Amino acid sequence: MNSTLPPFLQATSGALGSAVGNAIVYPLDLATTRMQNNARKPHHERLNLRDTLTHLLSQNHYLSNIYSGISADTLSTLLSNFIYFYSYTSLQKGLHVWHTRHPSLPSTAQHGSVSSSPAGIGGMASKASEILPRPAKPSALEELLIGVISGLISKGITLPISTVCVRQQIENDSEDEKKDLSLVETLSTIYNETGIEGLFSGLKPTIPLTLLPSLTLYIHSVLVRLLLPARHRTHPPASLTFLLGALSNALATIPLYPLVLIKVLSQSGRDKGKNKHKLGMLETLIKIIKRGGIRTLYTGLEGQLVKGVVQQGVMMLVKQRVEQGVIRAYRARSHAATA
Repeated sequence: MNSTLPPFLQATSGALGSAVGNAIVYPLDLATTRMQNNARKPHHERLNLRDTLTHLLSQNHYLSNIYSGISADTLSTLLSNFIYFYSYTSLQKGLHVWHTRHPSLPSTAQHGSVSSSPAGIGGMASKASEILPRPAKPSALEELLIGVISGLISKGITLPISTVCVRQQIENDSEDEKKDLSLVETLSTIYNETGIEGLFSGLKPTIPLTLLPSLTLYIHSVLVRLLLPARHRTHPPASLTFLLGALSNALATIPLYPLVLIKVLSQSGRDKGKNKHKLGMLETLIKIIKRGGIRTLYTGLEGQLVKGVVQQGVMMLVKQRVEQGVIRAYRARSHAATA
């Protein structure tokens, strides 16, 4: 019997996969954030990824240093991905119901269109878009819009926690200003400094960045169709699932990376009180380019790519395995009930 997994299970598997990947690569995430924050400095004063990690490991209490802010980051990752996958799957099911109730309308999906439902990361047979009737299959544009809406919901809700994580990651950049504030204390500090607006720092670049998850998933589906034989698309090997997930994340990240940099600089709080007039995204981009050239927009890109490659690959792998386990348990229970 073919049926989609409930949104709650899909959201849970996605969130757990993201949290596992996040924990594995967190030192890279910390190093990347500090590299991004140093985009304000001249090129000769910036450290590359290897030197940044070496500097972190050379400090006293390096284990606590390289995991500074991990509590806030893990909470942000869990909530953000759970809300994203839950919203995505719920909206997709709602679209399926709408198409089912309007069968006379032209099909929104053409034969051979590529779907990027997060329910089917790794090309599982239970993928929502694959088991829907062909006329109700979402088009690429519908999938993209669903992804953007889901991203806006998830990132909008969790942005204050993301801001806390960035602030905690950079506050301990110097041995002389260690503060080790808790999540609640950091939230309170940011609120006292800049009010509710400070908690939602980086909101403007976050809006276009909501394209990143759905773009990653869409590229992943394209790669699966282009690179894998039809017989392997349903249950691809774990190594291919990891590699395709990693590659899709890299291809989606590169064109959007300058927005990632702007978001981190906005959330860092290092410019608070310096300018009464806050710069817009375009003005910030121009200012960064004038200061250090185009390449400054890609400060920390190597760390972001390595982090994204591992995190996305692990997330897709864990999510696929969780969903397969749920499907096996459901089928075993169904067989036992009918025996």
